[in-house]
Amino acid sequence: MTVRLPDPPEGRKRPRPPVHRGRVRTGAITLLLAACASAGAPASPSTLDPDDWIERTLESMTLRERVGQLVMVWMTGGYASSSDAEFVRVESLVREQGIGGVVISVGTPHAYVSRLNRLQSVAPVPLLVAADFEAGPGFRVGGAFQLPTGISLGGATAFPPAMAFGATNDEELAYEAGRITGLEARALGVHLNFAPVLDVNNNPENPIINTRSFGEDPDRVAALGAAYIRGARDAGLMTTAKHFPGHGDTGTDSHVELPIIPGDRARLDALELVPFRRAIDAGVDAVMTAHVAAPGILEDDELPATLSHYFMTELLREDLGFDGVLFTDALDMGAIVSGYGAGDASVRAIEAGADVLLMPPDPERAIDAVVRAVETGRLTEARIEESARRVLAMKTRAGLDAATATDPGAVPGVVGTEAHLSFADSVAERALTLVRDLPGAFPLDTVATDRVLSIAYARRLDVAAGRVFDARLREALDVRAVTVEGGIDERDVERLLERAAGVDAVVLSLHSAPAVDEDDDAPHPLDGLIWELAAQGVPTTVISFGSPYVLSVLPDAWTYLVAWGGTGAEQRAAADALLGRRRVGGDLPISLPPIYRMGEGLRRAGPADPPVAGRQPGPEVAAETVGMDADLLARVDRLIQQAISDSVTPGAALAVGRRGHLVRLRGYGRLDWDGASARVTETSRYDLASLTKVIATTTAVMSLVDEGLIDLDERVGSYLDEWSRGWKADVTLRDLILHQAGLPPFRPFWRDHEGRAAYRRSIADLESEYSIGERMVYSDIGLITLQFVIEQVTGEPLDVVARGRVFDPLGMSATGFNPPPESWSTVAPTEIDTVYRHRLVHGEVHDENASALGGVAGHAGLFSSARDLARFGGWILDAARAGRAAANGDVADAGPDHGPRSLPGADTPGLPAPSTVAEFTRRARDLSSRALGWDTPSGRSSAGRFFAGGSFGHTGFTGTSIWVDPERDVFVVLLTNRVNPTRAERGHIPLRRAVHDAVATAITDMPIEPRSRP
Repeated sequence: MTVRLPDPPEGRKRPRPPVHRGRVRTGAITLLLAACASAGAPASPSTLDPDDWIERTLESMTLRERVGQLVMVWMTGGYASSSDAEFVRVESLVREQGIGGVVISVGTPHAYVSRLNRLQSVAPVPLLVAADFEAGPGFRVGGAFQLPTGISLGGATAFPPAMAFGATNDEELAYEAGRITGLEARALGVHLNFAPVLDVNNNPENPIINTRSFGEDPDRVAALGAAYIRGARDAGLMTTAKHFPGHGDTGTDSHVELPIIPGDRARLDALELVPFRRAIDAGVDAVMTAHVAAPGILEDDELPATLSHYFMTELLREDLGFDGVLFTDALDMGAIVSGYGAGDASVRAIEAGADVLLMPPDPERAIDAVVRAVETGRLTEARIEESARRVLAMKTRAGLDAATATDPGAVPGVVGTEAHLSFADSVAERALTLVRDLPGAFPLDTVATDRVLSIAYARRLDVAAGRVFDARLREALDVRAVTVEGGIDERDVERLLERAAGVDAVVLSLHSAPAVDEDDDAPHPLDGLIWELAAQGVPTTVISFGSPYVLSVLPDAWTYLVAWGGTGAEQRAAADALLGRRRVGGDLPISLPPIYRMGEGLRRAGPADPPVAGRQPGPEVAAETVGMDADLLARVDRLIQQAISDSVTPGAALAVGRRGHLVRLRGYGRLDWDGASARVTETSRYDLASLTKVIATTTAVMSLVDEGLIDLDERVGSYLDEWSRGWKADVTLRDLILHQAGLPPFRPFWRDHEGRAAYRRSIADLESEYSIGERMVYSDIGLITLQFVIEQVTGEPLDVVARGRVFDPLGMSATGFNPPPESWSTVAPTEIDTVYRHRLVHGEVHDENASALGGVAGHAGLFSSARDLARFGGWILDAARAGRAAANGDVADAGPDHGPRSLPGADTPGLPAPSTVAEFTRRARDLSSRALGWDTPSGRSSAGRFFAGGSFGHTGFTGTSIWVDPERDVFVVLLTNRVNPTRAERGHIPLRRAVHDAVATAITDMPIEPRSRP
């Protein structure tokens, strides 16, 4: 996928920009408040010059108030009532202790704005708001699910973790991630992001940094980090380089105890400090300290760097020249709490050089301790003023001297928009890294694979684990899904082996946290499962949605894909790659000892990629291999995209097959007009409307004719007693299927009737509208009657007959009536029904009569995908060619040598004979363009101008069509939901013609002339 990014803004390459005002604030209300009423009053937002605002604010403060500006406390970002205990506590700290800011965490977009506006309104000095948006705002403001339904509540944009960007090694992607994060953060009321993480993760056993780092190469980390900083700054968001002096080469979690970084100062300069130097040159606003010990550098080998004057002042301030705001890491972490009291740790941090005391466990006690330290001479007032001045300067860069409120009405236009989510998807796709594929089993052979066992290994209560991934796989495959929590044993493995019985492939998705050596996260017993599956010959793919280092405890994983993170974007990308829809081309930004080195990664081409070594992987083949021009064929993509832009349809799916192969199998746009709806893929399901007549009903009739169970020239009354009397007694099955039975085209039976019995009675009572065989009147009622004949003869409902005689033989696993609710996320909605159901029709048949018949009808009700209809199209095209060739005594032209067919052919077992197909798809008489069930081109046909006269096809009211041209050996399936939201849209009519013309004129191995009108 090509990601088009904006040109770098002017001035992006300044090594150290002047202090910026941060006036670019998407979603902020610009409130120009009056200047302070008196010189001695605390400075609220005003129109003062920033420097004057800082000076006046400092002058108005007591010592304790200045110390309060150095404290930031943590709070959640969800809804809070006026009596909510947490909010009341934070509000008290703001009012009474005068704290300088808050760190806001998990929540929802509008709750963020509401909380922050409420706090800003009572703050004596505007609050600096920081958040930990390492992987985008959706890292904290998203991923919420309502339980027990599991309904996603939406949120901001979440990106893959930093290491995924390392796998792409693309600075423009890092820049854009920073820019989008900046736009959304400012819209939420956040001024400072605690990112990027600049730790060089060169220790596979690191339990806390891991995928939060860009990788193990200090130069790559530095370049990507600097690009991210530039992007965020261009959107008005301040950034933080963390965790200084480096937390990447540690084997301990500082949340629990004090980690140790090895080496001396020379090693530090060559490795850990490289990204921090680059970030400072790029103008990073803040640095966050690391709670790590450095015995190779400090004499006090147990002193955390956070509390070290050498690291915080001598090294960072003096040697590296950093003049921004220095934040401690959270002071409530075990590395600090276990060795120092809350008060002493705060004083020591300021002595070392810190400006902001982040999340002290007892804020009042921390402020008291620092004030006492000044009063006793341990700290000076000048030292406190120095840090307070830096904090206030940061607030002016955020624009807080001019405005503090955030506009909630602007949030929907900025946060979690389609453009931002699309960018996250593109990063996830480009970052996918295939580390190992010894059996060559990746991607899955979706033609040979139907049943898959999907195992999600996740922590308890990880509601999102496998959710999107499995739903995506279900678009194409029959998926059995199971979630396994940490701490499994051999009995669990045995149960999983039992679940794997009879499947074609197994996918093991690891949603483990970075710490793979902890009991809850180490999937050691799963290696036995992988070994057993390999011994049984079951292809098994292991996908890491967490730590890439889990391969060390799963050495028998022969196919191993790293997706880096577990958000919806990564799950979609991994599923699409597994199905052969997306290319895989990421490189390892870290080593995976003992075998794989940084920079390694296998390549797998996607359907849109050029051929590799003479072979086109995935479902599509190169157009030239089947006698078509690729550039001319590409016009169909542009036509469909333009139609989507013109609001003809929210999305579309296309299948084009020639000479037994697919040259197009793609989705375009989205299932619905809502930007949050799923993208259309070749496995998205559409309501086929009248395509049901030919795909299900007519093909079932062909099968029954072949078996001698029905005779087209037999009277309908021989099968249905109610048709044995009156004018209907002379109607044959052939009359019904040729639409010449004297029936009206349509009756709104649904207004008064429901169910098969009621419909049979109502149809039996109809009077003729014209003499039998006199003319063709296209009629739904005739096909409904054929349904009743099929069911009478077989003793089974139409959906069961079609499944056994059509869909199953062709492997059309996503085709059927009444799709189950759990699959509706893959189904395109149709009309907003204002007459019958009074709601958006989604997952149920659009046609009212079919709905009243229970969703299964001979004229409408079928749902299918482009992928499944491509299999149908491949079969019926080949069968029609073979049947016509045999009838003429000819040999069907196989075209150029292009290898074995990838689509089902005429010899597919269990399907109607080619001679029968040829009979049904040939125009029956000059009276009309109708064949038996099918239509043929006439006049301004939906097949366009260039499909031959011997072509056959059909259309559906919802915006669907299939056309098959045996002479040109080509078929086209085009699926849209053009009736969404209303059936008034007619733009699909010229679109169909244009698409078929583009496909036909792309054929190069035979003359293509316009069809003569009959």
